[in-house]
Amino acid sequence: MKIYILTDIEGVSGVINGSQTTPDGRGYEKACDWLTMDVNAAVQGAIDGGATEVVVLDGHGANDARNMHYEKLHDGAQYIQGVPWTRYMPELDSSFDGFFFVGAHGMAGTSGAIREHSFSSQSWMEMRVNGEPMGEIGLCAAAAGDFDVPFVMVSGDDKACAESAQYVPDVECAVVKYGLTRHCAKLLPLGVTARIIREKALLAMKKIKKVAPYKISSPVDIEVDYCRNEYVDSIRERNGVVKIGPRTVRFSGNSVLDAFFKIQGG
Repeated sequence: MKIYILTDIEGVSGVINGSQTTPDGRGYEKACDWLTMDVNAAVQGAIDGGATEVVVLDGHGANDARNMHYEKLHDGAQYIQGVPWTRYMPELDSSFDGFFFVGAHGMAGTSGAIREHSFSSQSWMEMRVNGEPMGEIGLCAAAAGDFDVPFVMVSGDDKACAESAQYVPDVECAVVKYGLTRHCAKLLPLGVTARIIREKALLAMKKIKKVAPYKISSPVDIEVDYCRNEYVDSIRERNGVVKIGPRTVRFSGNSVLDAFFKIQGG
């Protein structure tokens, strides 16, 4: 079986603030270690459950998407690092049997969620997909669903895990911390979180054929509310890209990935 793992850094064990998520922050290198540990635990759990091929995407934008420590990564997987990507979640296709999200965080506006935001904490206020508020978790689950790949495992804080279950009730949730405010959490020890992630990954593998892919009906409209007018001023209207307000743009496509590609300038 083939497993695709998307990673982010905000939702990994021990991460609680911005100094840990940017290369110039004093906690960044240690956070990259913790990201690597969480990824390794998920990879091992997938292998324990019968995965024969695992592909891991370094999905955090900092440091040109080079946040996992290459020399410390599990030798049972392959890893995608660096930018630019040819499309969002490169190499994900229908040949994969399951989708994991390691280090997920809650969507913008989620109360008590660690580092809550939707793709950009600097420029985006809210994202809606076909009229419904959505963050990175839902959109990525739907992108996997475009290829009929089920979203079966997630790790992150308790708010991210609850958000994931709204889209896929059967998703296996590895809660590695409990959010109190945006920059404060009750943390679990690293040895504990590694065990939880590995166990949840193994459970996900056992039920993988019973979980239905999360799908969004076509056509897909993604509306983004930006923080300031200047972000919209720089966007060029074209086929499938329409400014519907001074701070809001609608991106339309035949699928989630098609619409999101337009946000990325496609």
